[in-house]
Amino acid sequence: MSTLTVEHVARIEGHGTITVDVDAGAVQSVHLDIVEPARYFESMVVGRRLEDAPLITSRICGICSPNHMLTSIKALESALGLEVSERTQVMRKLLVYGSFLQNHATHLYLFAAPDYVGLPSVFPLAETHPDVVDRALRIKKLGNDLTTLVGGRSVHPVTAVIGGFTSEPDPRRLEAFRDTLIATVRDAVATVDLFSAFEEFEVHTDGEMLALTAGDDYAIYDGEIAALRAGWRRPVSEYRDIITERVIGHSNAKHSTVGGEPLMVGALPRINLNAAALSPEAARALEKSPITVGSRNAFFNNLSQAIELIDALERCAGYIDRLLEMGGSTQVEKFDIAAGRGAGATEAPRGTLYHSYEVDATGIIRAGDVITPTAQNLANLEADMWKFAPTVVDRPRPEFLMAIERLVRAYDPCLSCSVH
Repeated sequence: MSTLTVEHVARIEGHGTITVDVDAGAVQSVHLDIVEPARYFESMVVGRRLEDAPLITSRICGICSPNHMLTSIKALESALGLEVSERTQVMRKLLVYGSFLQNHATHLYLFAAPDYVGLPSVFPLAETHPDVVDRALRIKKLGNDLTTLVGGRSVHPVTAVIGGFTSEPDPRRLEAFRDTLIATVRDAVATVDLFSAFEEFEVHTDGEMLALTAGDDYAIYDGEIAALRAGWRRPVSEYRDIITERVIGHSNAKHSTVGGEPLMVGALPRINLNAAALSPEAARALEKSPITVGSRNAFFNNLSQAIELIDALERCAGYIDRLLEMGGSTQVEKFDIAAGRGAGATEAPRGTLYHSYEVDATGIIRAGDVITPTAQNLANLEADMWKFAPTVVDRPRPEFLMAIERLVRAYDPCLSCSVH
């Protein structure tokens, strides 16, 4: 038996190792070992005032810090029984989509694209196809600018607070930004065309797919938890009754199951469960793409992210129009401190993110809980690795291992988040 190892998988966020045991040409085991140490953010917030939790938990991840901040805020508002205005909700959606634009552009072009053209990184691609890399940087910068416009800065935003926002952009800046969003749709369409043209592996995942759904809206900020195969809908407050986490021996990150089976969250589940709510241009892109609604090929998570770029740009332009129609400015809702429990969820770029807290009558947090998208995906990713590896094991060893890495990258994992 030979053991094949990829130390510190490249072009993902965080540190993980792939280990494959092969005996006489047959795959005996496949593991993704998360080697980062636990960081204990759930314990870190205990004993702190409730206003501190969003600022602390946004540090779980620099890439999706807006999502951790807003999900934390939503959970605390749930504990307090606090409802916010439509204006605040629209601004929060813009902040979520800022993280989508940042993350998807980075993942697709800098992390995933080199896999399809046989390159070790994006740097040779920048020399041979500078126009492609320029496109990636334009979309990424736009995500940074949107997060800064609404959240005060591009990483770890500061304006979002319990009850609303402490400030908001000038209407003239919003109007100018709307025009930039619309102009960038062509870059997102070109991204879909690029990833649709790539030859793709196939691995049809057996796990359940979960995402938020909200009627005719493409749910990223609010909604119920939906299961693709089982067909149920459950309130976010029940997430702990739905998702079970367990410690495993070969990794520092837990594995998650729903109904005893692995699950997948992220762009492909969102497309499968919310395709009817896509923006017009995104819906046309999906129709022309190789993806059919209900697809279970995990590699299509990349192309699904590309389609979401179009949707994000069109949708954010509409949200800005809505803010301009409303006029006025955001107000932070007043609230009274009271004991309570609450849960919140948003769609982070990599999938559904959950936070919950217990707060006492003095405003001190007594318990906190977080389940990140990657922590939900790891069991299903490892199951897909087991399923996929035998189909490529006859390839030369470097090519075989690169194919396994490509599957890992298709999930766009954040390994630092997984050991939060």
